[in-house]
Amino acid sequence: MKKIILSTLLLAASTTTSVVAQIPISKVEQYSPTDMVFLDMATDAAKENKSRGLAPSGAVLVINGEFRSSGRSTATSSAEETAFKKSRLSSLEGVTLYTVNEPTTAVYKFLCDNKIGAIYFVNDRNAVIKAGIATAADYNDSSLPQSVVKIPMFQIEFPDAGLLLK
Repeated sequence: MKKIILSTLLLAASTTTSVVAQIPISKVEQYSPTDMVFLDMATDAAKENKSRGLAPSGAVLVINGEFRSSGRSTATSSAEETAFKKSRLSSLEGVTLYTVNEPTTAVYKFLCDNKIGAIYFVNDRNAVIKAGIATAADYNDSSLPQSVVKIPMFQIEFPDAGLLLK
């Protein structure tokens, strides 16, 4: 009986597509009305992208509580990278990012290299993978060089953004 249960557990574990983050992620239960405004802006950008037949991904950059720029994913850039390019900033130091989907490992490295202040997102990597927006290989945290200073990320529950993946 124990063998059957163990075999079933091993089979279940090997068939799930869950990807565990090696990057510090904290779940935020309560957030400010200002956070809600910026998440709503990122969600609007993602909705616009989805209406164009593209991946539902949007991002907003904020400096000292003030909107700086927003971006949507393109064929060659992530929503986060597009927002950064539009901002015309030379660095992301002290900037807060609000994004619909958890950044992929490559995007996370880009954000860390540019010294972003904080990262807030709604849909975690497993939801993003399940929706077909990214693959498990896009979330290979072990590929981050040891030299990268890891910036903590914060996951916020925001139903409007979560519905975009359905």
